[in-house]
Amino acid sequence: MTDPIERIRSLDYFSALPERVLKDLSAQCDVMQIPRKKTLFQEDTLIQDLYIVLFGSFKVAKKAHGSGPLLLNFLGRGEFLGIALAGLTYPKYPATLIAQENSALLKFPREFFLEYMMKIESVRHTVNRQIGERFLELQNDRCMENVLIHQRVADMILRLWERQGDKGHRILIPTTRQDIAQRVGTTTETVIRIMSQWHKQGILATVEKHIEIIDEKRLREMRQCEQFHLS
Repeated sequence: MTDPIERIRSLDYFSALPERVLKDLSAQCDVMQIPRKKTLFQEDTLIQDLYIVLFGSFKVAKKAHGSGPLLLNFLGRGEFLGIALAGLTYPKYPATLIAQENSALLKFPREFFLEYMMKIESVRHTVNRQIGERFLELQNDRCMENVLIHQRVADMILRLWERQGDKGHRILIPTTRQDIAQRVGTTTETVIRIMSQWHKQGILATVEKHIEIIDEKRLREMRQCEQFHLS
């Protein structure tokens, strides 16, 4: 798929657009290849471009006082990047984005995005939905602050899986034990012990950094269970 119009059309919210609109989008679009661990943009830098993930995934991180970066989220195919504050007068990226794997993006100038793309109903609906989902994600994080670590790990895995829709029981975004630890606010060693125990119990499996949910019912029980003993 080398034709920019076909790349754009491959995303659900662009697929039904007229050819003339796709040509307008293509004329303003750059396709970018981003290698794993490469930073796409830094927190607090001026927003000049907006991005859409074609394939691959990114992690969203913020500076944390007195510790390492705080990992806020993972974003995959079809997600808009840099959109939350783009409409402000002098907008800055609220977080740093780092490629979680080799990825590809569509890049659009901010002005074109605001003045043209946001007038397309399917795009506007998708952007508003994604912003709303990310706000709810932050609210959920606050609600989970006072629960046990194993509950946070189970909750994070289930939410990441549920977001990708009906695409099997393997989570498409690759995650390391360190990623999970940073996401839920614990040590890597603690996550390793929890995940190892769940592997032995037949709840989860991991293949090349992709988590596969083997027993969804028991994982949901772990999210609710306040009793958990590491062996």
